Amino acid sequence: MRGDNEKTMHEGHRQRLTDLAINAGVDNMSDVQVVELFLTYIFPRGDVNPLAHRLLEEYESLANIVDASVSDLARIKGINERSAKKIILFGDLFFHYTSSKMGKKTKVFCKADIIDIVEDNLRFRNTENMILLAISAGNIVTHKRRIKSDSSGQVSISVLELTNFLSTSKPASFVVAHCHPYGRSMPSGNDVEAFEMVKNLCETCGVNFIDSYIVGEDGVYSQQDERLVRSYCDVEQLKTLFSK
Repeated sequence: MRGDNEKTMHEGHRQRLTDLAINAGVDNMSDVQVVELFLTYIFPRGDVNPLAHRLLEEYESLANIVDASVSDLARIKGINERSAKKIILFGDLFFHYTSSKMGKKTKVFCKADIIDIVEDNLRFRNTENMILLAISAGNIVTHKRRIKSDSSGQVSISVLELTNFLSTSKPASFVVAHCHPYGRSMPSGNDVEAFEMVKNLCETCGVNFIDSYIVGEDGVYSQQDERLVRSYCDVEQLKTLFSK
């Protein structure tokens, strides 16, 4: 009987969470309630409130929870490898949702529009990620692909993969970008070599290579122009600004 009562109680709590999200809006829920609501999609039954508290104590935010690795999440009491994989897949689902919202008819009128797309997709990643953008003759972003870093933490793409992307998307112009999480945007030696490889391949394929961008904590770096094309104020800069 106690088990039936607990089941009814948990189901009622889940329903109240859902009603709260619908009626008040997710933005008006506490962090614990948001994580708890999220966990109901991972665990179809049971009380997930204690687990929500444990996850927030460890990771501080839903974004950090979703961005964690499978092995790291599996350390937490109440999470096994299967549920950890479900959690991190939400990151890809969120990204796919954003990409779908952008759609295949996003028109770019200038380089600033392209940098906006690059920034939206890469600025707050906590591991190295790369995006490829195929742009039509009418300046429409027709194809976008994201590549996540491998186990070494560095993201890369082979000549064959890039050739296949260009051959499938048939772009008039092409943009590649990647991020340096928690680091500056200045290109490494490998970045310079990759830039030359992409540039030469695009020339061979008859595709206009617009640029290779690197997103770091200091801003967005253009490898084509060899300079920052968008700067972010850091804490020290803000202190200087407000002290004047």
